[in-house]
Amino acid sequence: MIKKLISLALIVLSFSAHASSKPYGINLDAGIISDDNVGRAALASDIVSDTILTLGINVDYSFHLDAHSLMMLSSGLESYQYQDFDKLSNTLLFVRADLELQPHHGFTAPWYLLSLEYSAANYDSSLRDATGLTAELAIGKRMTDRISIRGGLLFESFDADVREFDNDNMRVYLNSDYKLSEHNIIYLTLAYTDGNTTTSTTDTTPASKTSNPPRFGHHLPNEVKTISLRADDAFRNGFVYQLDTESSSLQLGINYGLSDHQSIDASAFYFRSDSFGSDTYDGTILQLSYLHRFQ
Repeated sequence: MIKKLISLALIVLSFSAHASSKPYGINLDAGIISDDNVGRAALASDIVSDTILTLGINVDYSFHLDAHSLMMLSSGLESYQYQDFDKLSNTLLFVRADLELQPHHGFTAPWYLLSLEYSAANYDSSLRDATGLTAELAIGKRMTDRISIRGGLLFESFDADVREFDNDNMRVYLNSDYKLSEHNIIYLTLAYTDGNTTTSTTDTTPASKTSNPPRFGHHLPNEVKTISLRADDAFRNGFVYQLDTESSSLQLGINYGLSDHQSIDASAFYFRSDSFGSDTYDGTILQLSYLHRFQ
């Protein structure tokens, strides 16, 4: 893991050096997140919230392959600092390649996107370090001078140090942007995700140590009766396990331009996941960010 993180860091530095004489952008974002279910817990007694401070920087380098295609190479670093459950704090390094195609010119002509990203996350928790690969296929189109839409299919595969945090997901999404003015945009995103999720539970101390198997002190989700639990160092008396889930989400946000190179972005994100064993969890994530692009 450390070698991979160092390799990605070197790529970030090489992009920065190369970008000095090429079409490039350096992007900075800083923000605050409120997450009311950081453990993705299914039981009300296990749900805890936290506030997360975020800081990210990335460098992108773009060039035209021909009159109809644009390639963008990106690399960056993102930091998430949890205020109460500090073991969830993590740093993410990534490299990404985006290929955008627009076969026909014109303001309302559709465009197509193929994206591939490799990332490595280093957590303060001893269990959660992971590497991941994300692939995305998307199509977008301007409907009017104010409205644009985008739909896509995204595949994610994350390989963690322990199997409970291995996650593979497929996501379908539809996004719409509405331009209020030259620099102000309202956006709405609907998504459906099918895959597996790591979820948490607490206080699984056996009520009777002599019973075989032991009876737990509080009711666990149905699936846990046949799934082994792993002790989790991020939560006091915490345990984690995996669920096969189908999730739906809705995000509503606004991007308010302060100038040509900086903006404020605010959004509310609601998600609900239903497992095949009938257990459900949901949550709301509120985010406020400041974005700045150096060119």
